[in-house]
Amino acid sequence: MAVKICPRCGNEVEKDSTTCPFCGYVFEEDTDTVKLETYSDFKDLTPLMGKIGEKYEILKFIGKGGFSKVFLVRDKILDRRCALKVLSPEVLSDPEMLERFKREAKLYAALEHPNIVPVYDVGIYNNVAYIIMKYIEGKTLKSIIKEFGPLPLEDVIKITKDILSALHYMHSRGVIHRDIKPANVIVEKSTGRAILADFGLAKKVGESAGLTKTGEMLGTPFYVSPEQAKGEKLTPASDIYSMGISLFEMVTGKVPFTGETPLQIMWKHVREPLPAPSKYNSDIPLLLEQIILKATDKKPRNRYKSALEMKRDIDKLEFQIRGMRALTAKHKVLTPSKIVTLLAVLAVVAGGYFFRNNIKNFVVSTFHSAKAKIVKFTEPAPKSSPQEKIIEEKKAATPRETPSIARVEISANLPSKVYIDGKYVGEAPPAILISLKEGKHTVKFLASGRVGYKTLFVKGGKEKQRVYYHFSKYAFIKVIDSNPHAEVYLDGKFIGITRYEGLKLLPGKHVLELRRKGYKPVKKEILVKEGETLEILSFELKKIKEE
Repeated sequence: MAVKICPRCGNEVEKDSTTCPFCGYVFEEDTDTVKLETYSDFKDLTPLMGKIGEKYEILKFIGKGGFSKVFLVRDKILDRRCALKVLSPEVLSDPEMLERFKREAKLYAALEHPNIVPVYDVGIYNNVAYIIMKYIEGKTLKSIIKEFGPLPLEDVIKITKDILSALHYMHSRGVIHRDIKPANVIVEKSTGRAILADFGLAKKVGESAGLTKTGEMLGTPFYVSPEQAKGEKLTPASDIYSMGISLFEMVTGKVPFTGETPLQIMWKHVREPLPAPSKYNSDIPLLLEQIILKATDKKPRNRYKSALEMKRDIDKLEFQIRGMRALTAKHKVLTPSKIVTLLAVLAVVAGGYFFRNNIKNFVVSTFHSAKAKIVKFTEPAPKSSPQEKIIEEKKAATPRETPSIARVEISANLPSKVYIDGKYVGEAPPAILISLKEGKHTVKFLASGRVGYKTLFVKGGKEKQRVYYHFSKYAFIKVIDSNPHAEVYLDGKFIGITRYEGLKLLPGKHVLELRRKGYKPVKKEILVKEGETLEILSFELKKIKEE
C-alpha cells in the first residue's frame, strides 16, 4: 500500500487521503510530504507528536547519523523553519547518559553566538529525547572539502576564524565541544558564514571504540586528540587539536591519519608525528603550516593556550596574504600579448633612434675631421708646460673612484625582521651591524604583522650611522563588560561576545559598539594612549520597550 506521513501526528496514511483519520489534519495538494522509501524514519516521531504536534509541522526528513535523525519542521506560530533532531533510544537507556544529556542540553541551549547554531528547545517526551534548533541552509564543511578538495586560502581563513570565534566563546563559558570536525560545521549558503553545530550530546553511545574504561565518550577517531584517545581529562586544548586536524584537512583535502579500525587511527594520534601539510600541498604558506603543527602538538601544554591565541595567528596570516596580494597587484605580470606589443614598439623606437643617430654621428664626425685637418695645416700644435705634464700624469695614474662604504647600526623597539632594499638582512633586536654603499636605501621593519619603513641616506666615512624604528605600542582593554551575549564591534567590525577579555588595539581614537537583539545599541568613543591598559569598560544596554 502506498503511504504518506501525517506532518501533525506522524501516523502512516494512505497516499490518496486528503484528511488524516487520526488527527484530522488536512493535506495540501502541494505539500512537501515524505517519499515511500523514507517513511519508516518517521515512525520515531509518533511518540513525540503529542508534545510538539500542535506547534510544529513536519516538512521532510533531512538525514540521519549513528544515533540521531534530523527532520525539517516549520514553527506554525512563528512561521520559521527549524531542524528537529530526534536522538536514539540508546541515549536514554543508561541512567548516567540520561543525566549527562539533561545537564549538557541546558548548557548548550544557553549558548548564543553568531557562529553557533541556536537551540530553541530541548526535552524528553514519551522516552524520546529531542532538540529543536535553527535550520541553517547550506553545506557541511566536510561535503565542501569532498567536492572541491583543498580550499582556497581566503575560504580557509574565514572558516577557521569563524570556528575559533565560536570556540573562544564556548571555552570562556566552561563548555568543551569534544567533537570538532568538518562534518559538524555548516557553511551558510546566504552569508558564507561557518556555523558550529552538533554538540555531541549523544556521541558514540554503546561503541566500545568510542568509550574509555571510565565511560568517557570520545569524538570521531579521525579528529580525536591524544588525550581523548587515552581517556584522560579533557580541556579546551582538545578542541584546539581537533581544530588543527580540521584545518589540515581544509588545506590538503585529506585527514592526516587513517587506518582499518578506529583504534588504529587513535593510536596514530597518540604516537605518530603529524605529517607536514606541505607534503600534500606545496602552496601552503609557512606560517599556516606552523599554525597547524602548533595546534596539533601531542602535548596539550605545547598547543595554543586558547582559541583566541590561535585566531590571532590566523589574523597575522591573513595580513601577510593581503600584503603579498597588494604587492603582486602593484607589479602586475605582463601577458604574452602585451609582451609582443611592447617588444614591437621598442624595436621601432630603437630602429628610429639608431638610424637618426648614425646620420647625426656621420655628419658630426666628418665636420670634426675636416676641422682637425685645417687646424693641423694652419696652426702649430700647442706645447704643454712641465706643470701641465705632471697634472696630466697624475690624472692618468688616479684610478676611477668607487662608492664609499659606511657601517650602519639598525634597531627597533619591537622584535622585527629587517629588509634593506627588499633584501632580508636579519632580526632586531639585537641591533644589526651592516656595511652599506653610499646613497639612498629603504629599510623595512616587519614586527608581528605590523610594517614600518625608514629612508636611509648613507654617507661614506668611518663614522657609524644609526637607524632606529619605533613601533607604537599597543593599548589594551582588559575586560569589556555588559549584558551577557551582547555582540561587540570595534570600529564597525565584529570581534566577539561579551564578556570580552583581552582586547589589543593601536593607540588613538576607536569606537566600541555593543548590540543585542531586543536592546538599544550603545556606542562609546574611546581614546587610548600608547601602552595604556584600561582595566574594564562597562556598558549598559537598555531593553526596547514593547508597545
